[in-house]
Amino acid sequence: MKKTFYLFALLLLCAASGCNKPGIGYLYADKAAYSIDTMRIVRISNMQNKIADLQEIFQSYPSHITKLMSETDELQKDYDVKEKRRQEMYDEFNQLRNQYNNALEADKPYYQLLMDSLEKVYIHWKDTVLGDVGKAIRDNKSEIVKESDKLGMPDPYDLQEEIVGLQKQLGDKIPWTSMQIEQILGTEPLIYSLAKIESDRGENAAADFARYLTVIGGGRIYVDSAVDSPEGMYYVSLLVENEGHSALLENVFTFIIE
Repeated sequence: MKKTFYLFALLLLCAASGCNKPGIGYLYADKAAYSIDTMRIVRISNMQNKIADLQEIFQSYPSHITKLMSETDELQKDYDVKEKRRQEMYDEFNQLRNQYNNALEADKPYYQLLMDSLEKVYIHWKDTVLGDVGKAIRDNKSEIVKESDKLGMPDPYDLQEEIVGLQKQLGDKIPWTSMQIEQILGTEPLIYSLAKIESDRGENAAADFARYLTVIGGGRIYVDSAVDSPEGMYYVSLLVENEGHSALLENVFTFIIE
């Protein structure tokens, strides 16, 4: 009776959700999407100029902002030293706790006193000594962002991160990589492949861009760091397949080449 009920429930589920080949698996991709579905790519021939332009902007911040940034850098060095000490105290406390757990009952009060004493020191260090430096860093960075925004300039820390990222990408030839696609359910293995690419720069540009693109597991899209296709918009459609099923994910990801 129970088996009959479960079979009936499964058939109802398939009818409701569109299973078209019972016994061969399933694939649900109607809501498939990337959480971030657009990526800007700097073509290899523009990379050095892009880095130089960003560096020029970074060097153009007025003195009151660069002074705050220097102060913040020093605070960060101090924070790192204090954070290292916090971690050391945390490790010391764990060692004492292990000694306490392995000690004879007569010796446990001794280790308990040591733990209580170290715990007070640790809490003060974490919440006050380290906490005050952390707050000063956050306050400075907030002021830097506010002052930069007044001048219509980007957050210098974001700008610095972008410069370092592009330099590393250029030097190490790191591919441009999308996130994994989400909201796909299906019987494994799921096979992803490139279905088509369209571009506002025409078919030749789309075909050129396709030479640099690879689709791997989870729908991750790799674009070779040597990409040098024309500047413009590129719309990528993927095909996802498993045994007995397939789904076309039309224009599911957009690349903007600069």
